Amino acid sequence: MGTVLKEKQVWLAFLLLSMAWGTSYMFIKIAVQTVQPVTLVALRLLIACLGLFAVLLLRRIRLPREWRIWRHLLVIGVVNVAIPFILIVWAESGASGLDSGVASIVNSTVPLFSIVIAGFLWRMERVTAAALLGLLVGFSGVVLLLSRGLGSGGAGWLPYLAVLGAAFCYAVGSAYARRYLQGIPAVALALGQLAVAALVALVAALFLESWSAQAFPLPTVLALVWLGLVGSCLAYILYFFVLQRWGATRTTLVTYLVPAVGLTAGILFLNEPVDWRVLAGGALILSGVGAVNIRPS
Repeated sequence: MGTVLKEKQVWLAFLLLSMAWGTSYMFIKIAVQTVQPVTLVALRLLIACLGLFAVLLLRRIRLPREWRIWRHLLVIGVVNVAIPFILIVWAESGASGLDSGVASIVNSTVPLFSIVIAGFLWRMERVTAAALLGLLVGFSGVVLLLSRGLGSGGAGWLPYLAVLGAAFCYAVGSAYARRYLQGIPAVALALGQLAVAALVALVAALFLESWSAQAFPLPTVLALVWLGLVGSCLAYILYFFVLQRWGATRTTLVTYLVPAVGLTAGILFLNEPVDWRVLAGGALILSGVGAVNIRPS
């Protein structure tokens, strides 16, 4: 009975994680209407850090003190948080920005980049025939999505490429963390990299963007709070909770639900249009991700 209850708790955490990450693209689209991209990322990360710091105090977990670890956290904070966050927010900003649902689909290519980096470049994983097939199928879906930007004279490609760049950064950061940051408490690891990223984003926002040119109506404030406390703070806690109980391979199943949640939220709450290339491209990408995650018995 206890085992069944624990498994239900993990499934609940898994579904909540999918909701937290999937709806984040919608709240980014809302907030970026009145807040500039780098400022949005800085505020989101500062709110997330406050939430994680409270958890750290409640659980009496200490942050690492060795410079060797903080050196790696600096790399992870920039590569795995600051840069991809800014790229995704920028991709959804402006009149020609991506719909939130499309952004969630394009960002689901992270496992495809992961197999390239961890398998081919760093030799951390075995590359199977199924993984190679998954790469071909998945990136054919990317090409199909990119074709939607042809009607914009080429400029329409840039938001797609920005999200692909974010997915690449996530894959690099994940592989780097697996190699250099083993054995650190999950909450401390999350807070460390988010704190570094928050500092980087805050400094960049002060130099690149004007505070007076931004506005904070209630929908924007609520979106920022959601992104910080739910999309970042709670999401990290849920992710590590599921990861510790299911392992890395099974946890990657969240890749299938996040774009589904993101696309659905965009359609229901933002009235975002969907054409056949979004559906077909998304199906190809998720099929490729599925093939990449097949492990030989």
